[in-house]
Amino acid sequence: MATLAHTDLVAGGSRPERWLAFLHGLLGRGANWRSFARRWVDTHPTWGAMLVDLRLHGESPQGFPAPHSVAAAASDVLRLTEGGAPGPVTALVGHSLGGKVVLAAQRQSEHRFGRVVVLDASPTARPDGLGSEQSRDILALLGTMPERFENRTAFTTRVEQAGQPRSISQWLAMNLVVDPAGGFQLGVDLAGMGALFRSVLAEDDWDVVEATRPPERLTFVVGGASNVVDPETRARLARLAPAVELEVVPGAGHWLQVDAPDATFAAVERALR
Repeated sequence: MATLAHTDLVAGGSRPERWLAFLHGLLGRGANWRSFARRWVDTHPTWGAMLVDLRLHGESPQGFPAPHSVAAAASDVLRLTEGGAPGPVTALVGHSLGGKVVLAAQRQSEHRFGRVVVLDASPTARPDGLGSEQSRDILALLGTMPERFENRTAFTTRVEQAGQPRSISQWLAMNLVVDPAGGFQLGVDLAGMGALFRSVLAEDDWDVVEATRPPERLTFVVGGASNVVDPETRARLARLAPAVELEVVPGAGHWLQVDAPDATFAAVERALR
């Protein structure tokens, strides 16, 4: 069985008592969270941080069998935390796709993790894709791309010409791999990514959310300017306090850790206190 790739971070000279796993979003990789995680372990040296590459992402090998779903990705994470982690993993933080994966991991592990933080992901099924239009558009765009690019600039220019901002084009360029014939290829299993995306929209996680009981704590941190977590869902989450917490980061969009890094870091601190 294939094993997820991951990078482990600790504060200099520390020997962590517990570990926190960071799970990225669709088309991302664990390295997206390096700065955040480095700040975390330096501020909280009793913690270690695992930056995980989910199936079909980053450096994780391509040996993960279909179907590619949120549930399958959660099973991968549980195998890693049970047998491949450097220490006891007691908390999970997941953004977007990663947020759905941590909820599925809680379900499969029967609420094993004492602290779970979901960053701008909804426990509500969203068959209409409301709030995820950009992800849908990016997947459609990548499906129209040529097989080979002479250099990274050719790729980012193509993405920006399609209407995506430069920050997104540079982020997507992290998925380019060297083409043996020269230049670069897009190293993405688009069919698999599409399946993961559809699974994110189809998954209903209210069973996990409503089964949360103290001292376990489940925290949703959402961007104030994001519509991934709709008002009805936010209200329903707020009614489940104190086992379930809802924090809204004012002015931040879906990429809240980029739009408001300090406020997002503080929210994660409060969730894991």
